[in-house]
Amino acid sequence: MSWQVYVDDHLMCDIEGNTLTSAAIIGHDGSVWALSASFPQFTQEEVSAIMKDFEEPGSLAPTGLFLGGTKYMVIQGEPGAVIRGKKVMIRFLLLRYC
Repeated sequence: MSWQVYVDDHLMCDIEGNTLTSAAIIGHDGSVWALSASFPQFTQEEVSAIMKDFEEPGSLAPTGLFLGGTKYMVIQGEPGAVIRGKKVMIRFLLLRYC
């Protein structure tokens, strides 16, 4: 199974009336493995800042996390593994897989 099929068929599917609005799988080097059609356009600088927070937890807390030009507040994380954030009613979870 390709990563694109995983995003399209597993991450973007309806689960008990809930559906993600967008999803992506991005490599540690910032390369895009798979994107939903609705995923916001992002810059390499935004991806680099996210990857830096995995290496240096808390680096995004003072400025927030930007994705597709939208600012999200970083609300929690697990060093090297997870970044959680939100903007109004939007919540996201970034996972780092080795």
